[in-house]
Amino acid sequence: MNKRIMIISADNLGIGIDQVPYQHFEYLKYPVLIGEKEYRESETYSASWLLERFVKEKITAKSSSLSRAEMTDLIGKNVNNYDLIIQVVMGSNMSAATFNIAEEVKEKFKDLIPVINIDSRQVVGGIGAVLLRLIDIIKTTDDDETIKKQAGELVTNTFSYYVTPDLNYLNRGGRIGKAKALLGSVLRVLPVIGLMGDDPEGEIVPLGQGRTYKQVNSMIINFIREKMNENKAEDITVAIISGDESNRDAIDSLKKEFESSIPCKKLVYGKLHLVEAIYMGPGGYGISVCMK
Repeated sequence: MNKRIMIISADNLGIGIDQVPYQHFEYLKYPVLIGEKEYRESETYSASWLLERFVKEKITAKSSSLSRAEMTDLIGKNVNNYDLIIQVVMGSNMSAATFNIAEEVKEKFKDLIPVINIDSRQVVGGIGAVLLRLIDIIKTTDDDETIKKQAGELVTNTFSYYVTPDLNYLNRGGRIGKAKALLGSVLRVLPVIGLMGDDPEGEIVPLGQGRTYKQVNSMIINFIREKMNENKAEDITVAIISGDESNRDAIDSLKKEFESSIPCKKLVYGKLHLVEAIYMGPGGYGISVCMK
């Protein structure tokens, strides 16, 4: 393989940037809006910072689309350094604006360098799972069409399951999708929602609810088993667990049950970025799995 390939994504992977095992990787930062003020992730403005403000100040935060200018600049600076650029983008149904920007930028550079935009149909760890498996793919092939085909298979075989103690944060952020049906549930009930890569609509869907973290964690494990049986998957190729660190006991419990119940080649304990705190809300966590 002789092609020089660059991968671009954003800070909504469910894993730390230092957990991406690819030298030619760059990422953009999603703007987070609190009132009229815009924030980008930094040592000061982190997921834990925003989650704490949610709890203490009852603020509302929203994310904006990635910057067209920043994406254009990043690709423009690397046109002569690579033979192919691949962008792993948040699900288009979750952020149509971001995916449309990626497509417009791709068109802008069509005579200078080929760009492949992968619509992940995911957020948080789901994007990270697609990214990690994509890195495995480009170790074996640099053919554009083969990469597109196999990346599409990764997307349709990636599934995310989230425990969101308060769906109002997801609702205020404008990403709730069909899970809106669970709003207004009885107090002290924990909703489980999901993003299913084999769903062409790519919407967040309600999956169930429980009264304890033990119940919802077991529910998630059963959902994963069902998907594995449906897809005739013998194991999980990569899984990412991440969430609000203040709910570490529940996250660790899910990790322990997953490790003891599901065959998995690679399990990554990730971290939330600033923008991901909007999706999860206080106490939120989840697991994303790829079966391809």
